Amino acid sequence: MKKFKMLHLKIFIMLISGSAYAQSDQRGYYDAPYIRYEADQGTLSKAKSTPKSFNQAELQSEASEQVCVDLSGKKASVEWKIKEAADGMVVRYSVPDSSSGELDVYADNKLIGTLKLTSHYTWEYLWSNGNPNNSGVVNTNPKMRFDEVRMKLPAKIPAGGKLKLANKSGKIHIDFVELEAVPPAVTAAPGDVVFSGEGDELQSFIDQNGGKTIYVPAGVYDIYSELYFGVDNTTLKGAGMWYTQLNFKRVKWLKGGLYANAKNISFSDLFLTTVCNSRSESYKAINGIFTSGSVIKNVWAEHFECGAWIAQYNQGNVAYAEGFTVTHCRFRNNYADGINLCKGTKNAIVEHCSFRNNGDDDMAIWSADNMECQNNTFRYSTSENCWRASGCAIYGGLNNKAHHLLIKDNLEVGIRVNNAFPGVGFNNEGMHEFSDITIIRCGTNNDLYYNPVGAIDLVVTDRNGFKVMNIKFSNIDIIDSKNDAIHIMRYGGKELNNIVFENVTIDGTGKEFPHNDGRNNNSEKGRGYGIVFKYKPSGNGTYCNLVFKNRGGSAKEDVSNAEIGAFEWKTGSGCLKSQK
Repeated sequence: MKKFKMLHLKIFIMLISGSAYAQSDQRGYYDAPYIRYEADQGTLSKAKSTPKSFNQAELQSEASEQVCVDLSGKKASVEWKIKEAADGMVVRYSVPDSSSGELDVYADNKLIGTLKLTSHYTWEYLWSNGNPNNSGVVNTNPKMRFDEVRMKLPAKIPAGGKLKLANKSGKIHIDFVELEAVPPAVTAAPGDVVFSGEGDELQSFIDQNGGKTIYVPAGVYDIYSELYFGVDNTTLKGAGMWYTQLNFKRVKWLKGGLYANAKNISFSDLFLTTVCNSRSESYKAINGIFTSGSVIKNVWAEHFECGAWIAQYNQGNVAYAEGFTVTHCRFRNNYADGINLCKGTKNAIVEHCSFRNNGDDDMAIWSADNMECQNNTFRYSTSENCWRASGCAIYGGLNNKAHHLLIKDNLEVGIRVNNAFPGVGFNNEGMHEFSDITIIRCGTNNDLYYNPVGAIDLVVTDRNGFKVMNIKFSNIDIIDSKNDAIHIMRYGGKELNNIVFENVTIDGTGKEFPHNDGRNNNSEKGRGYGIVFKYKPSGNGTYCNLVFKNRGGSAKEDVSNAEIGAFEWKTGSGCLKSQK
């Protein structure tokens, strides 16, 4: 009887929490396994912190919180006391273009290894690199000046122990380190088929074992082609993202990465890397279509064109992706999107993921090729240091959602909604919802085209039905916006309809002023507004519990409505105050 009562108590607790798998109210990738140690918070020797700077011409503008540490001096070092035992380390660093460096790694003053640093993957000059996606770029500040290197330490540094990084050679700046306890390697399960060959034999093994779970043991596998999965119910499983590395060596368009073109394809426990260092002549880490049986889990992808691009571009028995899950993945240091749910993707969930230092939207939904994307969700993920476009974007579709996100330190936009790309526009029905999101230090007066953009950027253009509609923002905190917090604009097109803001706090604006003034218009209309209406949009929006604090820059008021035009902007009803 006692066991029976305890069981019912547990069931009751799960019910009142909303689900047997109830999520936290925390925002971002709150359950990430690593702890961050900022370099400027460490103990410095013969090193110095840079001044905080939002000036895009300065290296630290791309760093976490716009501060990093110059470790270029001979034997310069930074040291931290460790909060939790760890043996997995990631270092975010920068070295000058066309150079390299070395860092000695010490645990409790004992040398345990040396990290080799390279500029191979960094220093993007977008205005002159010839990629067609960069047509019209006029901003001549280099981008992607930081990269990351990782190391599995020979033993755990205990809690309370010390980690030190010391310059062995080169001109080096350090942004931060992240430390984690590396879990034991995943082993092959009964029924798995175990790969035992070289990397260039893996495609043949996949072809021979379609429909099975293929286990790839720990090791580094050099691969010179795309890995194609064309048989239903196939899974590729590694020993873990710290153990099994698939290293794609081909520098050629579409000649690398994992491509799914069947039902129920899954990937897990892998570290995906490439020698490519540009958006051109490259490929996605993960590409293709995934279905209701598909799970992409514990996959770490770096230096690809994109982390993941979900769409059907080949012939196959599945027309569009639907009902899959991406969870506990790391999409970092890629040259375009972190993940793009494209071409009719429906009912997908992307959760508990890290997006960092990517060169286009970190999380995007694009209804391209006249295929509407519906009911997709981004949740419990962190976007940071994105150096182009936005942390989260919706380009058309129906009933897509993003909630419990943390978006920080992006060079351009935090959240973007527009109809600027070809495809299906915004449905007349339903509602796209952004809720419980924190946006910190985003927006700029000086994007790649010297245009001003907000931390939240809503724009209607003359494409895809000429309208942007049915967008709701609730429980949003916009903190220390570099430029204006919210832009509501018209670049051609007609209307922004049914735009809703509920429980939105704007705390701090104009942080980059007077820097990043590409068009030399500092004195024209002011910078640092909470909300800017521009170019006389038509349509309507409502707001309630909209709070402004700590306006900065050169703005003289919280709302700039000189160009509000025919847009109807009024107080909404039935707005409940946030319980946060």
